[in-house]
Parts: sequence; structure tokens; C-alpha cells
Amino acid sequence: MRFAITTLSYTAIGSGEGAGIIDTELVAHADGLPYIPAKRIKGVLLESATEVTEMLGIEKTLVDSLFGVAGVSKGKVWIGNLEVKNHEEISRELKYFNSNKLFKGLTNKEKILSHFSDTRQNTSIDLETEVAKEHTLRTFRVLKPGIVFKATIEVDSPLTEAEKALLYLACLNLQKIGLKRNRGFGKVKASIKGIDVKDIDQALEFLKKTHAKENPTKRANERLGAFKDGKTMRLKYTIKTDSPLVISKKNGDQSMIDSLEMLPGTTVRGIIADRMIRSLDLAEAHNDELFFELILNGRLRVETAFPEKDGEIYYPTPMNIHKIKDYNASKDLVDIFEEPSGMVKSKPLGGFSMITDGDDGKIITSISISKDVQFHNTRDRETGHNVDGSLFYYESLEAGQDFSGFIVSTEDELRVLQEVLGDKFRVSIGKSSSSQYGNARLVFGEMEDIPEPELEEPILLVVASPVILHNDFGFPDTSADRLCREIEQITKCKINIERVAINIEDFDNYVGIWKINNEREIAFAPGSSFIVSKASGVDINFLNGLKKILRDGLGERVAEGFGKLRILGSDFSEAFLRKKEEDLDSNPVIPEHSLQMLEEIMLEEMSSFAAHRGFLKLISRGKNENNPYLANITNHLAGRILAFLSSSTCKGDFVKELKKLYKKDDDTKKAANGELKPKKAANSLEKAGIMNDLKAFDEPVINEIKQWQRARDIDMLKIDLASEEIKFDLAKSYWTAFFRFVRILHKRDGGDRVEL
Repeated sequence: MRFAITTLSYTAIGSGEGAGIIDTELVAHADGLPYIPAKRIKGVLLESATEVTEMLGIEKTLVDSLFGVAGVSKGKVWIGNLEVKNHEEISRELKYFNSNKLFKGLTNKEKILSHFSDTRQNTSIDLETEVAKEHTLRTFRVLKPGIVFKATIEVDSPLTEAEKALLYLACLNLQKIGLKRNRGFGKVKASIKGIDVKDIDQALEFLKKTHAKENPTKRANERLGAFKDGKTMRLKYTIKTDSPLVISKKNGDQSMIDSLEMLPGTTVRGIIADRMIRSLDLAEAHNDELFFELILNGRLRVETAFPEKDGEIYYPTPMNIHKIKDYNASKDLVDIFEEPSGMVKSKPLGGFSMITDGDDGKIITSISISKDVQFHNTRDRETGHNVDGSLFYYESLEAGQDFSGFIVSTEDELRVLQEVLGDKFRVSIGKSSSSQYGNARLVFGEMEDIPEPELEEPILLVVASPVILHNDFGFPDTSADRLCREIEQITKCKINIERVAINIEDFDNYVGIWKINNEREIAFAPGSSFIVSKASGVDINFLNGLKKILRDGLGERVAEGFGKLRILGSDFSEAFLRKKEEDLDSNPVIPEHSLQMLEEIMLEEMSSFAAHRGFLKLISRGKNENNPYLANITNHLAGRILAFLSSSTCKGDFVKELKKLYKKDDDTKKAANGELKPKKAANSLEKAGIMNDLKAFDEPVINEIKQWQRARDIDMLKIDLASEEIKFDLAKSYWTAFFRFVRILHKRDGGDRVEL
């Protein structure tokens, strides 16, 4: 379904932050394109649907079915952010211009946002004195009227006719959104398409009917009766984010929800379980043989999903790799296992990276995870005010990023899993996944063998996902000794852990289906690294043991994605950071979807440039009485010229008005030769040496614009400087600035009071 909102008045979609003189900014992307967060839309649609049920006397259960109940049930509908038309295409074009130094001055966030917005101010009034209170003036940015925003509404399961009808009417009933909606702001028109409701009459008819519960019909006719132990393989999966994701993690700030930068195996395992229940229509999943074996019995090991780019998975960077703080150092990175950390000032590189072999040693290529922070609140429908204590922030992983991992099991089990789930499907992930956040697609790759480790002592073991180890009494143990004993039990060999670079983390995770937290655990954090060697050298038992660790994981809860280790070569003494430079095309790219917007922005900049040049023309001759312009052009004369500019619609109009300066309006007397007799005003302009420029009108500013450093941008956008309309507008800006500053400088020097 396609949902759209058109702003009919100035609309304030506040971000909760301010910048400079702006106390309340609009919600906008990094490139400046504004949007309306899906959570705001879901909130106002929920209010609107509730109003519809109250007006029609309908049970509110339909509202709960559509939108869910906080902390109790999840609604059927998922709503994406409302974006401006062609948002994705415009964003890609802006990215080019902002990254290319030749055109970086063409656009920035402020320019783009200003194109769609304006500023408004308000203040508080003292009811007794009816005078504005001190220090209450606030400036906020608002969307301009006439902007169209569009979004997609998706459903997890088919809607009944009654649910469709209510959603349709809720959209029609939606009239206001945003801040100060009770003070004249935020008037909008909403519409929805693809919902199979013709009009209001049909919607009302649907709501009168009684509908039986619609049940999915898909059911697996065959179950894998008894799983046979077969070859262990892995199935790659990729989660493609179509909206921001919030994979919450613990922090000390209750008003801030931070997000992990990877998708834990517990999260992905829950997604797979939910998909199985829906696909097989399992009323009691725990009694289903297939579900029990694959999910509850832990035969599937669902590994954590890490960032992926260009087909390469980026894993947590080993903690022994440090970034050198000294900018004068001969290299960027240092391996503290080879060079003690006390010898150089450094800190762990951290993040996610891909490690490859280069001519000069190991190459560490890092990846940046794009994140954003958004402000949210809960609004009381009756009062229209925020609920106390409901202001909070979400940190999220931005849309458009891929995360990949593996599901490890036997070939037969992986085959059955794919048959049940399909090759790809939409998923909801993380917090607030019914609106704005959590919309993604899971895509399965090819089934493949688990790679054989390449062993060369000493061996570097790196933790990819948290490793949970328990001591003999069942308590968490994060000592190197416990790690050594666990590896010895699997390899049946005596080993040595020569060096460690570790971090410890504690965590618990929420199980939504049971609404409880799992037991708190302490584990080796991702990136923790260990140098491991066998006391008597590598043999077949040691090799097979390490293969088992790589295949099955190490420690507790491995079926949930914990305990994943990686084996790397240990020599990082020559490591360096690969820095990829963008290959920017020196030839201009002609924008397609953003062309009109960029043209309008450029015309505004040209107008500002023209005004600036008009000012410079005036002060180029000085700022005092020695300036011939100021010496000959009075406030009154400047005012007359400004009036001519204001009333003129073309160059011809202005030149015609100039002729009035050669005679008084009621003067019909002519000189002996029949020509108009010059009067004082015209004489003053001629003495100032500006009359010829005024008659030329647009030529001075057009000549200067052609020499402007931004002339390349003008040519790229194919703005026609020969256009009479454009020439007139630029000349008007030029001369308006010139004569306004004439009046300003006269006023500074004690001239007559003027209205500027």
C-alpha cells in the first residue's frame, strides 16, 4: 500500500535539537532532505483510527489489531518513513556533488533543507501585562506548504475487510501532524492507495460486517521424520536493511537507546523461529516435530551477522591491532603482540575490518557503520501534550546496509529449512519494528562447505561473537586458564596461551515470546585475541580439534550464535591501514531527479551573489562623504529608485520609470530643442556616474556572474543567462542591494530616518 501526505500549511516536524539561531530543527537526512519519521505517522494514524472508532461506535479491538498494543501485541501494519518524491535518486545525486570537490559548493545540508523549509518564531505572552515574556522568543524551522511525502505500508498478514476499512478512514480523517498543530501549523492531506477500498460508503459497509478470523492456509505436508547425522555445512544469509534498525544494548542513560553494530545470533534465530511458526501455521510450536528439532533442540547454529560490503564480510578487528596516536609515526598500525604497547602511544583500532595479505604484510581494511540518532516522544491524545518522562532517543543503524552470517547444520536440515522459509522474505528486527525501524529482507545464499583453517604456529584466535565459558561450578569464567582448559578438552592436546588482548562484556537478552530476560552472562567480548600454540607442535588431533571449534563454536549457547572464533595468521608486525581514495569524475554529472531543486537553489545563490556585488559596487568607492555615490544620491532619490524596482516587472518597465527623473510628473515644459529637461534627480545620478549603468540595468551583474567561480555549476545545470526573466531578477537583486545600502550608510552618518 502507498501512503502519502501533502502539507497544506507550515508544518513543524521537530528533531528535538537546535542549531545556531534555530531552536527547533526539522527532521532531515544527512544530505538535508527532510522526512517525516514513521513513528510520528503511526502515532497520528493510531489517534485518527481511535477517533473513527469512537465516532462510529466500533470496538477498539480493530485498532489494536492494526497497530498493536505496547508491550502486549504487535500490530499487522508496518509503516516506513515518509520521504520526498524520488528521495533515493536525489540522495544519490547529492552524494556525488557533495563528494566531488569540483561541485562541493553547489549543495550542502543547510541549502537543501532551506529549499524545503522556512523559519517561524513565537514567544510567550504574560496574561496580566499582555506583553511578551523575557527570554521566551523561539525560532523553529517548518516545512513549506505543498510538499508531498510518500511511504510504503506493509502488512505481516492479510488484513480483513474491516481492518482495511478502518485504515482507509483513519487516513482520510488525518488532518494535522507535528508541533503546534493546535496553533495553525501542521495541516495536511493524507491519502492511501492499493488498499482495495473504493470510497467512504464502501468502508462503512465493510465495518458493519462480521468477519471470521482469516487463517493462513500454508502448511507443510511432510515433515523430516528423523534427522540423520550427515555432513556439516553452512548456509549464508544476508539481511538487507530497508529502514533503520535498533538492536538495543545496555547503557547508563535511560533516555537513550544505543544500538549494536551487528545482528546477534539470538536476534536472527528469533526471526527464523517466527518465520517457521507463520509459514507452518503452528498454534503450538513446541509440539511440532520440525520446529522442536531445528529450533528448540538446537540443531541449527545461527551465527551472528556482521557488516558486509561488496561480497566481503567484515569481522570484529583483533584487539591486538592498535592504531598509533602519534601522527609523525612511520606507520598507522601496530601489533602489540609483536611490539609492546608501552613503546608507542596507541589504542585498539576496534570496529570491523577485513584482513588480507599484501606485499608489505597484512592489510587491514576497515568499514564504517552508518548510524543515526532520532528524537521520539509519547503524546497524550486528549491533552495534546507529551506524556511525562516520554522523551527519548533511538540510536539506529541506517538503512541500505547489509549484514551477513551463516547457519550451520547438516545438509538435510539446511535444505528443509530453506524449503519451509523460502529463499527470501521480509523480516522485522529490533525495537519499534512496526514503524520506522526494523524493516529488512533476509536472503539466503548458497550452501557451502566450512572452510579448512590454515594453521601456522603460533596461531591467533580471535573472538567473533561473545564466548561464554563456565567453571566447574557453573559460574561464568573469563580467565585465560579456563579458555586453555576448554580448548584442551576439545583438541585432546596440551596447549599454551602465550599472549592475550581481551575485553570482557556482560549482557542479557530479552525473549519476546516469553517476555522474560535470559540469565545475565559474562563473556569474552568480540575482538578479544589470543596467541595459541601446542606444546609439542601441530598434529592431526590438534588440527581436528580446531576444526571442530570453528565448526561448532566454543563455550555455552553456541546454537544462539555465541562462541564463534576465527583463526588468523599471527604476524601483524607490518600491518598498515588501507585508505581507499574515491575516484571522482572530473566531468560534471547532470542531475536528473534533483535537477529542478538544484536549479532553484542555484538561482537563489545567484540572486545572493548579485546582491553582494551590488553592495561591493557601492563601497568600492569608500564608505564616507568622499564616495561619489553617497555624495550625490540622497535618501529620497534612493527611495525613488527602490520604488521603481519594486513596481517593475521587466527591464523595459524600469527604464521607462527612469525617464520620469528627467521631469516632474506635472511638468510639460520642454527645452528649446524639444527634449525633456533634465531635473535634479537625473543630474544627481549622472554626477554620481551611475546613470549609464542603470540604463544598461542587467549587463553589469550578468558580466560579473559569468566571471564567478560558480559559473561552472551554472553551465552544468544549463541555466540560461540570456533569459530575460533571469536577467531581470538578478539585476533587481543587484540594484536593490546597492540603493538599500546607500540609505543604510546615510542613516549611519546621521541622515534622515528611513525605513529599511
